[in-house]
Amino acid sequence: MGKTIGKALVKAAALLLAACLLGGCALERRIPAGQEEPLVSEGLETAGTLTEILSGLLALPENDREPAGGAEEMKAVWVSYLDLSPLLVGKSREEFAASAEELVRSSKELGLNTLIVQVRPFGDSFYPSQYFPWSKWASGELGKPLDYDPVQILKELAEEEGMEFHGWLNPMRGMSEAEIGLVPAEYPIRQWYDDPALRAKNLMLVDGSIYLNPASAEARKLIADGAAEIQETYGTDGIHIDDYFYPPDMDFAVDAPSYAQYQAEGGTLDQAQWRRENTLAMVRELSEAVHQVSPESQFGVSPRGSMEQNFRDLYIDVEQWMREGLMDYIAPQLYYGFENEALPFAETARQWDSLAEDAGVPMIVGLAAYKVGKPDQYAGAGASEWMDSPDLLARQIEFSRELPSYGGIMLFRYDNIANPTEEAAEAAAQARAYWQPLLLESTQP
Repeated sequence: MGKTIGKALVKAAALLLAACLLGGCALERRIPAGQEEPLVSEGLETAGTLTEILSGLLALPENDREPAGGAEEMKAVWVSYLDLSPLLVGKSREEFAASAEELVRSSKELGLNTLIVQVRPFGDSFYPSQYFPWSKWASGELGKPLDYDPVQILKELAEEEGMEFHGWLNPMRGMSEAEIGLVPAEYPIRQWYDDPALRAKNLMLVDGSIYLNPASAEARKLIADGAAEIQETYGTDGIHIDDYFYPPDMDFAVDAPSYAQYQAEGGTLDQAQWRRENTLAMVRELSEAVHQVSPESQFGVSPRGSMEQNFRDLYIDVEQWMREGLMDYIAPQLYYGFENEALPFAETARQWDSLAEDAGVPMIVGLAAYKVGKPDQYAGAGASEWMDSPDLLARQIEFSRELPSYGGIMLFRYDNIANPTEEAAEAAAQARAYWQPLLLESTQP
């Protein structure tokens, strides 16, 4: 349980015990079935005076390594379209199923309990969808269907191993303009692109790539309907979005028509803040769609680790999203070493933790397994830290577990830890020798 909840329960237990003892009631010695030794009652029998009992209860350690919110510690890995594509393109159902079984098995052996699987990376789909065309990363050609459902296979395998399965999607990012002609005509994104009026309203064209326009209620509905479709079809444990929102440095001319329409309707925000209102509306509708279908499922967001970049470049106000309670967890991408000059890991993690704790949102710490053994070109004096310190990820896990809002960790990405390149294999193995025991030691039996 989280520290705040834990302390409250300890105090309540102490008061209840005091009332019981002062009232003369007896403490029964209860031993769970199959439990040879008592869990709590033995300590109470030998505690002594009421003062000693209360002192002992109130002095219980606060950091019990359980995450905020009372849930099990999430130990997750991002399974990217880059991880999945080699297992899918040109492969039969049987071949994919064998590879998927290995993916799930190896993830569990590493001490992980959650798969964050990218099911919609570029306005496309890794499953049969009425809203988005089949991904070229799944079938080898945009719009060409597979004769099996890889998401269903992977989810069932995860369930068999007791692992959670979360669908990861990029809500705004679409395919390139060069590819849009391959999209079958029944899909909305193709219909909108082919109609100049709908294109201007619902899409944004940036450097040859297509993005869904969050200023459009119709585009936001498509995004939310797509998430609801995943939940209705698969009943996943959660829906996850990452840090692709407005493209950084997107010229204000790109969505100027939509902004002009907003102004004509009486809007007074400047264009930057208007964009933030659009992403807020999109995330709000996504969250509502997910929880309407399955209230018990989690909706999580993984923004960049730099709060300034999120706000300034991507036009997202994550702090407001947390205050509104739009997400069940926040997973900032804290892809920095402790010695990073611009964004040192410890300081940045504490900043996010403060926001998460104030909002009552568990924080899942996103960690950069992909940087192990490589120079960090933006880290300044800490550029060699990922090469010089094989225990870096392990120390980051240990540090994160001390944060009040801690809910778990999330490693980017699967191939970097399970199938590293030949050049990175030795460094990955050295790092894994440090961090894997930390995950395995906290695995529930």
